[in-house]
Amino acid sequence: MFLRRKPTPDASDEELVLALQGGHHSAWGLLWDRYAHLLFGVSMKYLKDPERSKDAVVDLFAKLPDMLKRHPVERFRPWIHTVMRNHCLLALRGDHRQVRWDDAIGNDITADHAEDVVLHEADLQRMETAIDQLNETQRSCIRLFHLERLSYAQVQERLGIDYDQLRSHLQNGRRNLRLILQQHADQNA
Repeated sequence: MFLRRKPTPDASDEELVLALQGGHHSAWGLLWDRYAHLLFGVSMKYLKDPERSKDAVVDLFAKLPDMLKRHPVERFRPWIHTVMRNHCLLALRGDHRQVRWDDAIGNDITADHAEDVVLHEADLQRMETAIDQLNETQRSCIRLFHLERLSYAQVQERLGIDYDQLRSHLQNGRRNLRLILQQHADQNA
């Protein structure tokens, strides 16, 4: 199968990142085994083309060792997810620039669709900025539960909090996100 080879050892993602940064290229393969299929799913969400999505994953992994040398990564999973999403958005933005109106009609790409993609990207960027403004616990809960799609139990275990605390942080985080986004909208109106 293209995206998955075998189960990976018990080393954490962060340990594999450090190993890759230290020149141990076998860590690259282990990260591929863990994340290629997940990143393919992210890519399919945005690009909606299996071949193009595979190419995007391969391209990202080809650049991974250099990116990890340039960027400090504390938590690999959310970082790589964000990098993949941004990679896809850049690809879509590039498509938007290259498509002429005449070609758009022939390729079933309408101006409305292109505008939707640009608006969606802007919404995602505003959401990322708003999430970054939350306090650390709310930010972690929102990212783990909503972006990484971890279960309540997985988030509780990762953050070392109980069920009621998690519910409270998620509820307060969502409320604060709405307030931050509303303030931003009011300032730009």
